[in-house]
Amino acid sequence: MCYLVFGCRCALIVVFAMSAISKSRNRESFAAFRRATVELVPAARGHGTPLAASVVVAELLVVVGLAVPNTATVGLLAAGALFTAFTVAIAAALHRGVTASCRCFGGSATPLGARHLVRNALLIVLAVLALVLPGRDDVGSDPAALLLAAVAGVVVASLVISFDALADLFLGVPPPSTITKGSPHDRPVRRRRARRDAVPARSRAHPRRHPPAA
Repeated sequence: MCYLVFGCRCALIVVFAMSAISKSRNRESFAAFRRATVELVPAARGHGTPLAASVVVAELLVVVGLAVPNTATVGLLAAGALFTAFTVAIAAALHRGVTASCRCFGGSATPLGARHLVRNALLIVLAVLALVLPGRDDVGSDPAALLLAAVAGVVVASLVISFDALADLFLGVPPPSTITKGSPHDRPVRRRRARRDAVPARSRAHPRRHPPAA
């Protein structure tokens, strides 16, 4: 069972690491996460930046806790607590009718929905499973089994990170158009067409005058 626990830890490490990095990789990403945090937790108005920064720091600390065998139990408890807090906040926001974008992994602009409750519930199950299974403090001695467990954990984490895209695919939600009406991409085309159409219009409005025949 220790290899299954190791795989769960690897999955949670990747999820939390990608979540923290995607939220704080640049100023724009952190600002978007801060705005989403304020919409998600109205009581945080005026304190959005400290709360958003605290979430990122907490996620990074969970990554460290899960990565070190001696603190794996504390890391799993912290992971379960964070996922529970996120789930409660999302459920409360949905109850209030909030349609803020989910910035759990930074760039996603998908509005909050029941799918995010399902995703968090699966992650909570993953953390609880790693806590209750025997062999939590035993890393194991088979390198091939450890590698297989790590690869499986990374695959599970990738599915979690791509959860929104996969849900849209299975639900048949069409992807957003890359060029929308009135976007800057189609303005030069319109101007060029306007210039082409304007030449015949001027020639029709001012016909050339020929001298009368002698």
